[in-house]
Amino acid sequence: MKLHTLGPIGTDSQVAATHYMTNQALVLHDTFEEILTHLSDFSGDELIMPVAFRSNQEQNLNWVDFNYLSWENITIRATFSLPLMPLIVVENLAYQRNIALTHAATEGLMKRYLTNVGLDDAWGPSVIFSPSKMVAMTDFIHDQDRLTIISADQFNKLPESRDSRYVVRQTLKPPMIWVVYHIN
Repeated sequence: MKLHTLGPIGTDSQVAATHYMTNQALVLHDTFEEILTHLSDFSGDELIMPVAFRSNQEQNLNWVDFNYLSWENITIRATFSLPLMPLIVVENLAYQRNIALTHAATEGLMKRYLTNVGLDDAWGPSVIFSPSKMVAMTDFIHDQDRLTIISADQFNKLPESRDSRYVVRQTLKPPMIWVVYHIN
């Protein structure tokens, strides 16, 4: 049996899947949309996802609607609590694009931060989405965006974490509930 979730290696979803796994083969996908919009392709397999899932590609695709609307195609196998890796808000002091890059699930955290520091006006950064925090981190550095929310552990492995233009502005430690589904 296969266990499907969001990749790449290093995502919170991959960590949660590894925590849960017994003898399944782990399959990492670029997006949850890739799984959820082709659910029948994975019949007989399992899916693990956080209750915080919210798509940035499909307006009405989120954990709540998936759980309610797909009930005939899925069966909950397990739920468990496993905190996310600590998140950080990182600011690039030498940014080239006035962009706040974040995963759709962390949009509320980003908007709260922007409001708290007075950057929620016309001169503040535009909030755009990335399919995962891992991709957000890579794109934030490559595109020289202004702000991002990413995993502290992953960022601290990069040489950019020691570059003075990248400043950690806030650390966040939200809890998470994970749901494991059997795909009928």
